Amino acid sequence: MGCVKLLGHVNEPGPDSLRGYIERNVIALLSNYNKPAIDAPSGKWLGHLCNREKVRSSGLWNQNHVDEDYDPEFLEVFERLVSEMDER
Repeated sequence: MGCVKLLGHVNEPGPDSLRGYIERNVIALLSNYNKPAIDAPSGKWLGHLCNREKVRSSGLWNQNHVDEDYDPEFLEVFERLVSEMDER
């Protein structure tokens, strides 16, 4: 298996934290909820059997933020955070 990079501990969780901003936007960006699936889950994904419609429709094991739009500036912020991580 290849190497997976992880962002370090950004800050404490909370609705106004950078960590919360990243979480909300990553979920909103990857979610298939109420839009054409760019990367649909496999037919064997257990989420298809979930009793929560947002999980089934989003393709994510999450209900929070799946029906939100991501901030267009998020990708720039994320790129900066990853670049800073590479510099360490």
